[in-house]
Amino acid sequence: MKDITLTSKQQKIELRWLATSFCGAILINVFSIILYGTNWSELYTQYIWVFIFTCVIYALSVGIRITVYLIKKIVLR
Repeated sequence: MKDITLTSKQQKIELRWLATSFCGAILINVFSIILYGTNWSELYTQYIWVFIFTCVIYALSVGIRITVYLIKKIVLR
């Protein structure tokens, strides 16, 4: 079985994508607090949902990046 290795450059790229996903989830949380007029304490009491939404956003970005990669590979072949 072939080992999969991630270089430090690839790890940094993935960490940036994860950090971007986390910031996006926080911004969506802030927007919903403003939109629904709830307490700002929800910004830190709802972090479990922010983490879950971060994982969802990251998974969607991975799926999109894989799809784009495969389309490029097929078209440029």
